[in-house]
Amino acid sequence: MLNSIKLIGLKILSHVRGILDSLSIQTKIILSIVFGISIFVSLCAFLIVNDIQVNIDRQVIRLNQNLKTTQMLAAIGSQALVQGYKSNDARQSHLAEITEKFMKDHPGISYVVFTDIAGNILHKSHFSDKFNITEKKSNKLIPPQHVPYIKLISSESGKLLTIAEPLQFNSNLLGWVWVGMPDIGFTIVGSKRELLFFIFEIFMLVWVLSIIGAVVNSLIIIRPLRKLEKSAKAITEGRFGFQLPLKGFLGRELTQLVKAFNKMSKRLQQYEESNLAILGSERNKFESVVMSIADGVIVCDKEDTIQIINPQAARLLDRSSDELIGQKITAIWNKDINEQIIQCLNTERNKSDKPMTEYATFEFIRENKNLKLLITPLDDINKEQLGSVIVIQDRTKEAEIEMIKQEFISNVSHELRTPITSIKCYVDTLCSHKSELNTDTRNEFLNIINEETDRLSKLVNDVLELSRLESPTRKLQLTLQEVYSSIDYALKSIKVLADKKSIRLIKDIEAELPILLINQENLERVLINLLSNAIKYTPGNGMVKLAVRKNNQNILFQVIDNGIGIEEEHIPLLFERFYRIENKVHTIKGTGLGLTIVKKSVEQHGGNITIKSKYGEGSIFEFTIPIPDNESISPLDEDIAMAKLA
Repeated sequence: MLNSIKLIGLKILSHVRGILDSLSIQTKIILSIVFGISIFVSLCAFLIVNDIQVNIDRQVIRLNQNLKTTQMLAAIGSQALVQGYKSNDARQSHLAEITEKFMKDHPGISYVVFTDIAGNILHKSHFSDKFNITEKKSNKLIPPQHVPYIKLISSESGKLLTIAEPLQFNSNLLGWVWVGMPDIGFTIVGSKRELLFFIFEIFMLVWVLSIIGAVVNSLIIIRPLRKLEKSAKAITEGRFGFQLPLKGFLGRELTQLVKAFNKMSKRLQQYEESNLAILGSERNKFESVVMSIADGVIVCDKEDTIQIINPQAARLLDRSSDELIGQKITAIWNKDINEQIIQCLNTERNKSDKPMTEYATFEFIRENKNLKLLITPLDDINKEQLGSVIVIQDRTKEAEIEMIKQEFISNVSHELRTPITSIKCYVDTLCSHKSELNTDTRNEFLNIINEETDRLSKLVNDVLELSRLESPTRKLQLTLQEVYSSIDYALKSIKVLADKKSIRLIKDIEAELPILLINQENLERVLINLLSNAIKYTPGNGMVKLAVRKNNQNILFQVIDNGIGIEEEHIPLLFERFYRIENKVHTIKGTGLGLTIVKKSVEQHGGNITIKSKYGEGSIFEFTIPIPDNESISPLDEDIAMAKLA
């Protein structure tokens, strides 16, 4: 019998071991954790129940103590009532002594009240009225219906546990004693504090079990699945051949899944290397061509979603390529342009029987840029639409040049019309009425014709000079020369004009200035232009100063006057073509090209020009010409300079 029981036990144990061996590692870990949690919860439940029982026992003991205390007071009060008193005052005095002594020995008691059989109060302790223990509008307590009488009452001072015991002597009921004790708030698990601690223990137990469950779930299930998710994303991003390590995965199921995933990834890599290499190469060639095109190019699919965009198109749209790829083509334009694009695309797509070479071509302005769109269909060899190609051409510079040309032609025409009209009028008058005109009038007309001819000639010369300076193929011929001869020639040329207005010319030229790479004739024209302008806009008996000195690696030329000055609003526009201040505040005639020619000439010499002026006080026009270094001087220039100095 014993051997058969052992044999059955061994078979059961072997069967259980076989079942455990067939389980996966995850299942074993979960069973182990469940077993551990079961033991942990059982232990916690035992401790909590044991603590509850201890609290209940403590409450029962405390209640028994309160009952015994009340019974003790009832026995003392009974003996006091059976004694003979000469008056009620003597009896009440004796009860007061008993009450005061008893409450002193038991400080936890809130009040004590003695009543007769009918509930009439014989004596009550101090401050008992604030507990509202008597009936309303009476000085009486309702006798209890059972013994012991225990009741929890509420008062303005809080909750009280009231216990009533009979006053008896020789089985005769003499009255009742009422004792009030503070309620300490005991529950089934103890006091209120112990109840809160118990709830906190339950709360923490739930949280501990939840955290354990979350950790187990993360380690066994979620973390391996997240690794698989990241690996799948790597495959979708094109990283074929990505291998997922087996380390960290638990169980046969996940191991087999990882192996299958790695095998699939390797197969995809082989497929990519063998079949997609050609397609990738062709796409790279296509994208390289698109990226190298000077114009902006956008390639869209048949749903009008942007697939390829070159850097030039992104720059013209002021957006990044990554931001634009994947968006609808209609999401990057304003409402008007979108309507035109949609209308063109929809209209032409419906014409399936007509092969096309262009969808549309139109121009528009976007953020101060003049853009031209050329929309072309993208078809396959079967004439099925694959999408569209949009070419964006930046015509801002062409539009600006065209506008400048138009303004230049308009301004030149206007400037030419004035002297020509004047000459025509005076010539017609001389021809038609020469017999009626006296000699002085004819001479006056001829002088005016001569002045207008000079003005016309100066305008033509200025236009030709400006055209020559702005020509990209014709540059000033610069040679090494001293600047003193140019300075002297300019001062002599404007001396007559200065003497005519009694303007004092001041010459402040630094000695031993280095030789410069200059065009002497052009530099003389610059100085004459600036000095003559200073004299024109300086009142009589004024001052015009020409200062030339070395300033770091440049020669600084300054033309200073104490004339009428220039308002600040005009200074930025002074170098514009045909801009004349006299059109605004003066009446002095001019072509409006002088300062433009000056600026272009200074720039041809490698320098720059600036203006400082205060209206009513004068102006300072200053420009610089760099001092050439040894590397910028050719042997021929050096030989020419030495010959001139000799």
